Amino acid sequence: MNLRPSYDDDRSPLCAGGSQRRTSTNPGSRIGTLHWPLLAILVIAIVLRLWFIYISPIDPRFSNADDGDYYRRAMRLAASGQYIDDAWLIRPPLHVFFFAFWLWLAIELGRPQLGVLLIQLAQTALGTLTVVLGYGVARRLFAAERAGLLFALLLALWFPFVELPTVLYSELLYLFLFLLHVWLLLRFDAHGRWRDLARAGVALGAAALTRSPALYALAFVALWLLARWSTKHKEQTTTSKEQGTESAISLGSLFSVLCPLFLVAACCLAVVAPWTARNYLVYQRFIPVDTLGPINLWLDLDAPSRRSQHIDELRRIPQADRQAYALAQVRAILADDPLRPFRALWPTFRHIWKAQYVEDFFVKQSFFTRPLREAAPLGLLGDLLWFGYTLAGLIGLAAPVREGWHNRLFVLAWLGYSLLTVLIFHVEPRYLLPIWTLIGLYGAGALARAQRWMRAAGQEGAAAARLRAIIARRAAILPIGLGLVVIWLLFSYRDYPAIIAGGLARERALVAGERAYASGDYAAAERAFRAALAAQPNFVDAQVNLALALAAQGRSAEAAEVVRAGGSRRAELLAASLALRLGRDVETARATLARIEATAGEAIQHWARVWLRPPPATALILGDGQDLGYLEGFSSPEYSPNGSFRWLAATGRVVLPLPHALHPGATLVLRMAGGRPGATPLEVRVAGGPPQPVPVQGGQWRVYRLLLPATTVQQRQLAIELRAPPFVPARLDPSSNDLRIVSLMVSAIRAEELRV
Repeated sequence: MNLRPSYDDDRSPLCAGGSQRRTSTNPGSRIGTLHWPLLAILVIAIVLRLWFIYISPIDPRFSNADDGDYYRRAMRLAASGQYIDDAWLIRPPLHVFFFAFWLWLAIELGRPQLGVLLIQLAQTALGTLTVVLGYGVARRLFAAERAGLLFALLLALWFPFVELPTVLYSELLYLFLFLLHVWLLLRFDAHGRWRDLARAGVALGAAALTRSPALYALAFVALWLLARWSTKHKEQTTTSKEQGTESAISLGSLFSVLCPLFLVAACCLAVVAPWTARNYLVYQRFIPVDTLGPINLWLDLDAPSRRSQHIDELRRIPQADRQAYALAQVRAILADDPLRPFRALWPTFRHIWKAQYVEDFFVKQSFFTRPLREAAPLGLLGDLLWFGYTLAGLIGLAAPVREGWHNRLFVLAWLGYSLLTVLIFHVEPRYLLPIWTLIGLYGAGALARAQRWMRAAGQEGAAAARLRAIIARRAAILPIGLGLVVIWLLFSYRDYPAIIAGGLARERALVAGERAYASGDYAAAERAFRAALAAQPNFVDAQVNLALALAAQGRSAEAAEVVRAGGSRRAELLAASLALRLGRDVETARATLARIEATAGEAIQHWARVWLRPPPATALILGDGQDLGYLEGFSSPEYSPNGSFRWLAATGRVVLPLPHALHPGATLVLRMAGGRPGATPLEVRVAGGPPQPVPVQGGQWRVYRLLLPATTVQQRQLAIELRAPPFVPARLDPSSNDLRIVSLMVSAIRAEELRV
């Protein structure tokens, strides 16, 4: 007898009885068909994620969005051991704890500046494990190794999954825990081991501490267990009738449903309960996980123009009372208009079915710091993958059940729940990821079956006949009709061919303009950027580039008009910088520059140094609003009775384009103060020369002079690199709320020549 399993078998081993175990008498025979294809996919997944981390300028330290909030909570926990809900919401904590561990490790290693990179690398590992889990889920669900490989390929290649490790959001950890939960349920279904069921409950509880809607998915586990028991009972009844015996529902059979459900719920709630207890002790309110749901529901139900007003209202209310206040507002809105959550249901539903990367790259008015152009080949391929897997997945979900009704109902329940929450609240691409994950899972199963069927039909030489026979079946009406609806939803949403054609014209002009700008041909850059705006007039990034080209030609007033309306952080920053050059509304411009630096979501100083082209200078006052474009690696401006200054992080760079070449004997003058008692060892390297040590005394401003190396003579640019051991103030002083990574304070830098 041949006991080696065939994973291409149409029959699922996870049917209602589900305890069937497959074994192999020749494990080595599976290496070539199982391990190597999967290993190749994992290598691709790792390489793509590391590459995207390398090209991505996104930095949560400078963000006022969710990722910035998560970073600040995690940094406070890592530096001081305190977890404080200081933003306007009580949030799920698990991903914050995950981030905090890596930030703490970086601090303990004496390299706090590497904390974000450690998080990104850890998330790369987590994303790779998610690919492995996806393989395991699809392979078990559809009893086909090919389905597992196809689903793993989607998780490895699709652009949103590649991008996730670079950003500090909850979605990556949540998807990992969700797939782990599903995989453990399938293991229990196959082998009947209660420890797998208990672990599934723990995974669901952990997922709920990452995104609270997972807590209510206990109902879907109950549905899964009930449907699994019902199918098993029907099979037993059928068998009993065939054997001439009677079968009836007994307390023991009901116990086989209730006991597993109790186990899952107990394990899930055991994970969530400590956090719920913490919320009650801190706020004297029963808050199972967070307060996001009621508050977001209120903000989405009311007029969008009043969102800022509502947020200000919430900030004035104690944290413990905000959820109750938001719930009261929701009740008032629903009492006045009970159908309010469903008024925009159809437009919102259509908005879900869009080519997301094409939307981001060709439709939106800005890239918003994301490296979409560099990732365009992967992103556009990802949209094709998304469309193919989505179409196949919906057809697979409408096709006859082969994987067990309990599994099909479980996935449909999750899909319905996820779609409903998105439709009632608002559509955001990362909120849709659980939906595309489940549909992609079934897409992998459908594609695996289609591939096997086409191969078999081709071998028999009757592919066309078999295809006509399948289409003629009544069971094919629903899948085919659903597939046609999806195609209509996608292609009726926008005129994608025209959008892509116009977008490509815009991109060709932008690339030519940026190449000309980098080479100093500002007139040619201006012409190219105007051509880009002709292709897409509302594209703010092209407006920013045009303003830069105009300013580089000395036409600052004209450049200021181009970016006067803003539209992105970079546009606001450039408008404020030009206002300072022109002497217009100086105080407002300085405040805007400080705000943009702190909230741009990227290291804006690096962008400014590369693109702003500031005027030549031999002296720089840090923090006066005129220093952007010259420096990199410093904190936002600060002020003291002694003048403005900036904190240096671990490393910094200052580049002064000189109005004239320096003469021999010139010196570099730095006004600095150490951030800690004693001397802070600063290493200064000028124009790539040898490092010069400077002990900077703490607690007092002093002027330090360094003789410039001979290599700087006759140069028209002075590049200064600074390096000092960093620290986190909140780590050293428990009363401090300063979570930045800093080393010492710098007030002024200038190149000084001997006077004759």
